[in-house]
Amino acid sequence: MSMIANAPKAPAPSRRKNGAIGLFGRLIHREPKAYEARLQERDMIMITATLLRLKERQLNRIGLSRATLALDVEDLALRAERDAQLTSEVLRIVEDDASESREGHHAIAAE
Repeated sequence: MSMIANAPKAPAPSRRKNGAIGLFGRLIHREPKAYEARLQERDMIMITATLLRLKERQLNRIGLSRATLALDVEDLALRAERDAQLTSEVLRIVEDDASESREGHHAIAAE
């Protein structure tokens, strides 16, 4: 038996790296904000499409309507983003208060 037959072969050129798909990917990833906006838009479309599979009765139970579903999903996303900002702000304030109270305890202990 020859060892050449068992030798590892060079990988085939990937169309993801070298083709049009690779070029598209490199262009998208060049600007992180544009890529993030594209991902968010894609996610909103997927969420809306998934909710459209529900019947009107089911949508009404969760406070949505088929007529205004796209606007409702966008509103939910904005509300979630606003809640996340508020949560991070509250956590920052609590951490600042906790660190100030720890410093106060050390000062009292030193006296």
